[in-house]
Parts: sequence; structure tokens; C-alpha cells
Amino acid sequence: MRSSIRALLAALVPGIALAREAPPPPRVELVERIVAVVDERPLLASDVRALQVVRGLAEEAARAAAIDERLMHVEAARLPQADVSPEEENHALELLVEKRPALRGQVPEADLRRLLRRQLSILKYVEFRFRPQVRVSDAEVRKAWEEEEAGRPAGLAFEDEQDDLRARLERRALDERIEAWVRELRQRADVRYVGGSPNAAP
Repeated sequence: MRSSIRALLAALVPGIALAREAPPPPRVELVERIVAVVDERPLLASDVRALQVVRGLAEEAARAAAIDERLMHVEAARLPQADVSPEEENHALELLVEKRPALRGQVPEADLRRLLRRQLSILKYVEFRFRPQVRVSDAEVRKAWEEEEAGRPAGLAFEDEQDDLRARLERRALDERIEAWVRELRQRADVRYVGGSPNAAP
């Protein structure tokens, strides 16, 4: 608007002393904003965007996942066994950008590192707290084998598949424990959205 007014004045009044006018204020760019407050701690848009790009999520899904991740990380950070060393962080970053080189141009490295530190800490916490509780009995493995018989290719023996089947059942049991943990964290948390609640509940 200022430049258009100056151009209009210059056209109407030739030779007007516009050079003495004070220079325009420096341009201000928005570099960060708060999208939610989780237990009195701000959740930044950069954290949501990093998660959105790395995991390929829609914006609202990324915000919900970032809130869950924040709650899990706060809990994990209380456990010394969940500490992440610089070497672990560097290794994780190398693996990630080796697999997906385009991320370097899509997400600032500082944001990637922050994301990886949180996720590594959460993984360590899960392995320490929940993994020892996961036990799948031989009877459960046998039962799952029998239930899947209809969709199994012919010629496969139980002895050849039981280890893979046990690992799958253990992953499922671990996922269920993690989901129950996140639900519990959500119930205890105070989450306030900046700019209004999302259209869909996380």
C-alpha cells in the first residue's frame, strides 16, 4: 500500500521530495508458532511439520501424533535407561537421510534431530518398561496357527513358522500395551489447542 501511494504522489506532483520519507520498517516473517499447549508446555508448529513430513501424515493427524509423542516423551525422559546418546542420535539421522535423502531439503536438520531424539527415547522406554511384560505361550502360538490355517499356503509346517508367528503375536501384544499407555496419558493430560480445537478429535 505504501509503495502504491508513493507512486501515485509522484505521478500527480512531479519532483515531490519523497526521498526524505522515513524508510519502511523491516519485514517481519513468522518463523514459529504454537499449535497447542500440552500440560502447560507449548507444542510448536515445527515439531508437527517434521512429524507430518517424516511420517507422511495429514496436518491434523500429525498434530494428534505430536501430542501423543510429547506425552510419551515426558514420561520416558524420567527414566535414565531412556537417555539417548549423541552417537545414537547421529546414527539414527544417518540412517534416515540415507533412506530418504529428500528429507534434508524438506525439514531442517535441527527439527529432524529433535524428532529422532524423542522417538529413540520413547523406544528405549517401551523396550525397558513393556517388552519384559510381553509373553506369548506355546499354546497361544499353536492356537493362532490353527486359526490361520484356512489362509495358509499348503506345505508349511508349524515348526518352520512358529518363531515368526510368535514374534508377530508379541508385536501385537506390545502394540496393545502401548495403545493402553497412550490412552492413559491422554486421559491425564491437559491439552489446549491454539486457534480452536481440530475438526476431528485426535
